[in-house]
Amino acid sequence: MPEAPRPRVAALALAVGLVLADSSIVVLALPEIYRELDTSVAGVTWVLVSFNLVMALAAVPAAHLARRVGPGRTAAVGLAVFAGAGLACAASETLATLIAARCVQALGGAAAVTAVLELLPATVGSERRATALWAAAGATGAALGPAVGGLLTELVSWQSIFLVQVPIALAAAVPIFAVAKHEAATGVLSTELRRTGRPHLLANLALAMVSAAIAAALFLLVLLLIEGWNLSPIGAAIVVSVMPLAALVGSRFGRLVPSSRARAAGGAILVSGGLGGLALLPKAEIALTVPPQVMVGIGLALVLSALTETALAGRAPQAIHGGWTISARHAGVVIGLLALTPVFTHDIAQQRDDAIDAGTAVILDSRVPPLVKIDLAGRIESHLEEEKGKVPTIGAALEPLPEDPEERSEVVQLREELQDQLDRGATHAFSPSFGLAAILGLLALVPIGLSRRVEL
Repeated sequence: MPEAPRPRVAALALAVGLVLADSSIVVLALPEIYRELDTSVAGVTWVLVSFNLVMALAAVPAAHLARRVGPGRTAAVGLAVFAGAGLACAASETLATLIAARCVQALGGAAAVTAVLELLPATVGSERRATALWAAAGATGAALGPAVGGLLTELVSWQSIFLVQVPIALAAAVPIFAVAKHEAATGVLSTELRRTGRPHLLANLALAMVSAAIAAALFLLVLLLIEGWNLSPIGAAIVVSVMPLAALVGSRFGRLVPSSRARAAGGAILVSGGLGGLALLPKAEIALTVPPQVMVGIGLALVLSALTETALAGRAPQAIHGGWTISARHAGVVIGLLALTPVFTHDIAQQRDDAIDAGTAVILDSRVPPLVKIDLAGRIESHLEEEKGKVPTIGAALEPLPEDPEERSEVVQLREELQDQLDRGATHAFSPSFGLAAILGLLALVPIGLSRRVEL
């Protein structure tokens, strides 16, 4: 096969970045999705869980398929399936169809991202360079995903997130199609089939635990900012961009620490410390989220690079072991979401009840005329009952505002006081879930520590 041109290298990196961005790109759109599709936080969580679960289950089989039928053909077909399922996601009008389309999208994504790791060594000249490029492209995509998703959600719609992916996936598939065509014409695969070695159990287990903590760092923080503190998707995107920026800084620090075990342990501690900081937020203040996010971002850069290098180092074929790292990371996200969602939804229900009690007290103490108080109390209670399963909001319950200027001013002040109550309640409701996520991150220290004595 002729030497691979630069466009092919760019296409392979783009394919990996696109697929791994998809595991997080919808995070900032979830609040809009669950309100537009009239579901709950627990229901919309499956937009994330379904994609990550299928990726976890399909990554290793997809890597074996790529080695059997040809990585070029597998990558090209995978990207085509990913693009087609993206169209189906954008056209979905119910949560069930959206989740089904996300599952199909994950199947295509798993095929593409593992096949790319099989193609890269011949493309860039060595397995070590291939691993570095593959990991960097995936990390870049995952880091940029939430911010891009937030911008698209507010400027266009949540459906545009999936529509934009279609031309990008097809553009990435065009240079790869030449490899697929060569494989089909000659029947010769681009790499030698070798015996598959055992996966690095401890490194992959640690990856799963850290990834479970990542679920909180993204999913819970976004819900807190948009639903709890009423930020716009763009505003939340700006806030959570602190994490990927910190991760870029962390990648520079990583080069100064040659020991992968030290990097992994230090990174896991920083991730858990940052999540612990989010669990202890004293009030609804955006600036207070910045230091914990910096800790999480730097920690992720250190721990993910160290564990991925450890999981792939000296193990052949790399595509299979790359599949194991993908499987571990996405399985960890699923574990984190499924473990945290029941805790979080219970706290939302408690917050709703507390909001009704607090709202009633605020209304009774206000200077609003008695008849208006009775009307507002009934509207607020009815509105909060309808918000079951969602992070409570108050604005819609007070519309329309009274026409009398004095009464209108009093109701506006009342709305601000009630919103302040909800902001404090939302901050408190998220704390236990952030704390649990911090514990999940610390659990990664167990396999990292054991790897000093046990090498699998």
